[in-house]
Amino acid sequence: MLSEGINITVGFRVEFKTPYLHLPVEIDKTQVGSEDNQLGFRPASFRFFDWQSWEHMTGEISWLRERQVGISGKTHDFVSGFEYRVAAVPTASDNLGIRLAEGIDGTARVLVNRDIRQMKFEPVYWMLERGNDSYHIVAINSNELMVLIVSLSEIGSGNEQIYEKMIARLTDWVRFRFKGKSQEHTMLAFLVYVRDWGPLGMEPLYRGIKDVLTRLDITGAERILFDFYADNWGLRDNRHGRLLVIKTLEVLETQDAHRALEAISAHTQSQNIPPEESQLIRNAIHTYKEKA
Repeated sequence: MLSEGINITVGFRVEFKTPYLHLPVEIDKTQVGSEDNQLGFRPASFRFFDWQSWEHMTGEISWLRERQVGISGKTHDFVSGFEYRVAAVPTASDNLGIRLAEGIDGTARVLVNRDIRQMKFEPVYWMLERGNDSYHIVAINSNELMVLIVSLSEIGSGNEQIYEKMIARLTDWVRFRFKGKSQEHTMLAFLVYVRDWGPLGMEPLYRGIKDVLTRLDITGAERILFDFYADNWGLRDNRHGRLLVIKTLEVLETQDAHRALEAISAHTQSQNIPPEESQLIRNAIHTYKEKA
């Protein structure tokens, strides 16, 4: 990370190196992104984003050890890394994220002597956890966690071509992860994972959660969601957990879901909650009444 402030200029540096000897590696510059005089820099292989919404933050790039090389009569631009900075972090965001190799089809174009080789390059993630005055970097090294994060983000993207595949993958992940556990334990633990790692600002995610719960044949999901809302209230105050509950109850579209939303609304009437959260509850109740 290039700076440690909160809600001010923040950025990061990436250097491409071999995995064992850590020797510099030169990557085709165009695969990282392109610069446009009007649109600014447009990334092609990474995303610097608000973890909850998955929204990329526009910034400025500077290249590390940039040079041109002639190959087979054509000139190619290569870099061994880059620095990326954004002017300000969205004030509403908590954690940030970096995904490297976003959009790459599994290989990266690397300069080897005087030739371009296709080298395997798997996407990697880092979460930047917000502290009082800095961000703590968490590398996502667990393959198990990576399956969860990728599945949730792909479902949240709303891409119908891969939706069913991602729902099946996420359902299998939950079954394997909580094999032998009760339905309630499974669902509550799954909700914790979604709350902490899911792109909660992406609306299609909640339809996906509904479909996963249906495939898991969870009974009494509405009551469990209400209990989870209570767990994320008070001393355990977690607005992301409450957001997850409200939006999931909204897409369930059952009478029990409506009753749970009404109970949450009644409970929060005398509580000091953010206006946008109160509005979210009212919108969910209104949506049910319209459809009913």
